[in-house]
Amino acid sequence: MKKFAVTSLAAAMVLSIVVTGCGAPLPEVTESTETVPELGPASPKDDFYRYVNEERFKDVEFEYGTSTARAAFDQKLIDDQIEEIIDDVVAGSGYEKGSEEYIIKNAYDLYSAYDFENEPIPEELVELMDEIQNASSIEELMQIDAKLVRDYGLSGFLNVGPDVDPFDPTRRVMTFVPLNGVMGVSFQDMRDQLYAIDSVRDDAILILTVRGYDEDTAGKYGTELANIAIDLFSATDLEAFEDPMSFKYCSIYNKSQVDDVFTNVDIDAYLKEIGFDISKVDSYCVSDDDQLVALNAIFTEDNLNALKTWELGNLITQYGKYISPHYTQMAGYIGRDYSSDHDKAVKEISNVFESETDPIYVERHYSKEMDDALIGMCDDIRAGYREIISNATWLSQETRDELLRKLENIVYVTGMDLERHDTAEYKNLNTENYFKFCLSYHKISIKEQIDSFGEPVSRKDILMPMQMFNACYNPSFNNITITVAITNAPFFDVNADYYTNLGGLGMVIAHEMGHAFDSNCILFNSKGEYDPSWIKTEDMDTLIARNDKAVEYFESFVFFGVYHVDGEQTLGENYADLGAMECVSSLATTQEDREKLFESFATIWCQICTDEQIIDQVAYDVHSPAVIRVNAVCSTLDVFYETYDIQEGDGMYVAPENRISRWY
Repeated sequence: MKKFAVTSLAAAMVLSIVVTGCGAPLPEVTESTETVPELGPASPKDDFYRYVNEERFKDVEFEYGTSTARAAFDQKLIDDQIEEIIDDVVAGSGYEKGSEEYIIKNAYDLYSAYDFENEPIPEELVELMDEIQNASSIEELMQIDAKLVRDYGLSGFLNVGPDVDPFDPTRRVMTFVPLNGVMGVSFQDMRDQLYAIDSVRDDAILILTVRGYDEDTAGKYGTELANIAIDLFSATDLEAFEDPMSFKYCSIYNKSQVDDVFTNVDIDAYLKEIGFDISKVDSYCVSDDDQLVALNAIFTEDNLNALKTWELGNLITQYGKYISPHYTQMAGYIGRDYSSDHDKAVKEISNVFESETDPIYVERHYSKEMDDALIGMCDDIRAGYREIISNATWLSQETRDELLRKLENIVYVTGMDLERHDTAEYKNLNTENYFKFCLSYHKISIKEQIDSFGEPVSRKDILMPMQMFNACYNPSFNNITITVAITNAPFFDVNADYYTNLGGLGMVIAHEMGHAFDSNCILFNSKGEYDPSWIKTEDMDTLIARNDKAVEYFESFVFFGVYHVDGEQTLGENYADLGAMECVSSLATTQEDREKLFESFATIWCQICTDEQIIDQVAYDVHSPAVIRVNAVCSTLDVFYETYDIQEGDGMYVAPENRISRWY
C-alpha cells in the first residue's frame, strides 16, 4: 500500500525557501488554491539543489507510513546486506564455539524456536518480580536495583555508570546521566502534553493489577508514583538535557560531595553491589545538580511501594516480549508484527546482535584498497583545513596555532579498526532457550563495561556500528568515525572519480572534521578537554560576532512562507557544512573538477519530504533541511559563483555583503 505525494505541491513549497532566502518574493497562495503550477526545468543559477536532483524528484511516491522519499542513500541496501550475512551464516555449520557466526546461528535458531505467546514467563523473571514486590526497605530495593543493572542490563534508578571525563578524556569518571522520564513517559511529554502524567499513573495501575493488587491499592501506589514523576520533572533542567552540548553543564563532584547529596542512599554500597571497584571511584560527573537532589529525596520508606512499582515497570519494559503476552490486560502494549517468521528473526538478530554481524559486514564490504583511498582523502581534507586555518588572520596567531594542533591531532576510525571478539569469552553461552542465551550473552558485555572502569581510554574505540549509515566527530577523543555503510554509492565508490567522491563522502568527512571548529566543539582544546577558557577573549568576541551573522543568514530562509530555519539551533551543523565546503572546494582547481564536486554534494542530500516532516525538522532538528544544506551553503562561496556564472537576479544569488564564511 502506498501513499501518493502531490509532487508539484511538495516540490514548489520546499523549493520556495531558496527563493525566499535570496530575497525574491514567494508566489501568492490563497485559501482557495488547490494546485500549484508545475515548475519548469531547473537551472543551477536559480535552484542548484533541484537542478541536480530533479530527475529523481519526478513522480514521487511515498511508501505508506514514511515521511521521506527518493533519498540518495537507501537504508534497504544495508538491511539487505545484513540479511544476506545472517542467511549465509544460518545456512552454514561447524562454527567455532563463541565465534560471531556461532552466536548468530544459535540466536537465529533459538529465537525461531521460542514460542513467546505460549512459553511460560522465564522463572528468573518471575522470581525477580516477586523479589521486587517483597522488598521491605529502600536498602533492600537498591540491592535489587543493583542486581538488575549488573545481570539484566537495566539502567537503574540512579542511571550512574562510567563515561569519559569531559575535562580529562584520558580517563573514565563515574557519571550520573540525567533521567528523562518515569515509566516510559518522558519529561518532554510531561512538559508538552497536558495529560502525560496520567499515563504514569495508568501504566502503574495496570502493572500492579496484573501482579495481583486490588484496584484501590493499585490506584494509591500509582498516584504516589505519578507524584514522584512530577517532583523529578520539576527539578529537571530540560534545556540542559536537550542541549547537544551537555558538557557545558557538567561539574565534577568528589566523593564527599556526592555523599552529601545522597543522604538516603549508600552510593558506595550500591556501586559495589553492581561490581565496580570502589577504590577506583574518586569523583563523579554531574550535569543536573537539582535533579540529583530531587532523586535522593524520593528514596524514603514512605515512597517504597511507589518505587517498587517503578522498578516493576522498568523490568517489564526491558523484558516485555517474555512477560506481556501472558497478561491479557497488556495486549495493547505488544507491537504486532505480521511479517514472516524469517523476517522477524532477521530483524531480531540485526537489532540485538549487531556486534556479531558487524565484523562480518566489514569483511564483506570493506577492503584495504577502500581504506587507503578513504584515508588518503581524509589527509587531503586535513591539508585543506590546514591551509585555510593558517590564513584565517581574523584570529590571533595563538588561537590559530592551537586550532592547527587540534587539527593535526585528529584521528580517523574506520572499518579497519574493528576486530573480532575473543571467542573464548563467548564459548560457554547458555543455549537452553532464547531467553537464557540472550541473558548469558548480555552479561558478558555488561561485565566488560564494569571491568573497563579505571582502564586507559583509547581514542580508537569504535563508537558506532560499522553497518550503520553514519559518520561522527567526538570532541573528547578528537576523532572521526567513518562507518563502512556510508562508503556505498553515491557517497563513495572506490572506482569513481576523485572529485565525485570528494563532493560525496569527502564532504561528509570534512563536515565531521569541521565540527572540531564549530561553535560548540571549538570549546574543546587540542587535547580533547572541555575548556572554553583556552580561546583568547578578543578571539571569542570575534567568533561570537560571526556566530550572530551566521544565525541571521540562515534564519532568512523560510519554508511555506512561515517557518524560519532556527539559526541558533542549527548553528553548529551549519558551520560544519560551511567550513567543509570551503575546505573541499579549495581542493578542486578546474571547472570540471568543481562541477563534479558541487553536483556530488547536492546528490548526497537528495530527498523529498512531506510537509509535516519539514516542519518537524525545522522545529526540532539541529540539522537544516537538505535543500538548505546545499543551496544556502553554496550561495556563500565565491568559487560557486565562478563555476556556474551566478549573477545578480539569479535565484542562487546573495549580495556579497550578506554572504557569510566560516574561515574567510
